[in-house]
Amino acid sequence: MNKLNKNFSVTLKPTAPFNFDATVYKPSHFPSSDNLWEKGKYWITMVWRCDVFGMKLEDKGTVAKPKIKLSVYSKKPIKKETRDEIIPEIKWRFNLGSDISEFCKKFKNDKYLKEPLKRWKGMRPVAANSFYETLIIYIVLQNAIVRRTVQMLENLFSNFGKKVKFDGKTLSAFWEPGRLDKVSEQKLRGLKLGYRAKFIKKISSQFSKGEIDEFAMREMSKDELREKALKFYGIGPASVEYLLFEDFYHYDAFDAVPPWEQKIYSKLLYNKKLVSTNKILKDIKKRYDKWSKLAIHYIWEDIFWKRKTQYIDWLEEEIRL
Repeated sequence: MNKLNKNFSVTLKPTAPFNFDATVYKPSHFPSSDNLWEKGKYWITMVWRCDVFGMKLEDKGTVAKPKIKLSVYSKKPIKKETRDEIIPEIKWRFNLGSDISEFCKKFKNDKYLKEPLKRWKGMRPVAANSFYETLIIYIVLQNAIVRRTVQMLENLFSNFGKKVKFDGKTLSAFWEPGRLDKVSEQKLRGLKLGYRAKFIKKISSQFSKGEIDEFAMREMSKDELREKALKFYGIGPASVEYLLFEDFYHYDAFDAVPPWEQKIYSKLLYNKKLVSTNKILKDIKKRYDKWSKLAIHYIWEDIFWKRKTQYIDWLEEEIRL
């Protein structure tokens, strides 16, 4: 167990509108022990240049006048150059500079978005984890119910990550990609990862060798990103759509619908058991154009926020946590 002490705090001002809770916390995401949310507060671990940091974000503003207090915890004193790297990285990971005011204004009376926008105006996607960590999450999500995904990630944390304590919270921290260089695929399979062990081993190797540059990818166009990401070992079209939206903030990246999401969209948008993915994609693109994925994000997260306070039988059948 590593104990981290508070090193510094800074005030961040996101572009308005900004909804703190709906942005930092996604109820549709599976629970992971590297982060924790309470209303108005969010804790997450961060691996940066081989060191583990604790991050605490606190809501100190409003949707119209947003303000965040960021507190950074570390085991040893943080050098100025490291501090100067961490702050802009947090701004990127939590998408603080995105301007979605046009979207919020344009669709405030939309049939499907009117109510979600009333509740979550200012919500946006975030890449709270590093790109490597995100790809690990995508891999353990493949062809698995949520309970199994949680088990696989926690097995990885137990074997290769760290436990850190800061601000009274104990969280897991990811590992550096090179940590798995000398770990056999068989050992990874022993953590109940199945075929995913090969994918995790290969992806980790690509990162440790510098073959994947997250920061260069942030400068790429959507088409360049898609072409690049499809070359990653074990990452398919559905995962690519997630990363285009959730990691690189392309709000029109809606070109694939996984089967379990297809069932949920069918119910939410058409009140039917199953509608073809082609129809869903065509209808959403026509209705929301360059905001297609952001629009579906609002509709999607809204039902999962409802799930926190009410039992929705048809939704529970699909989630199976």
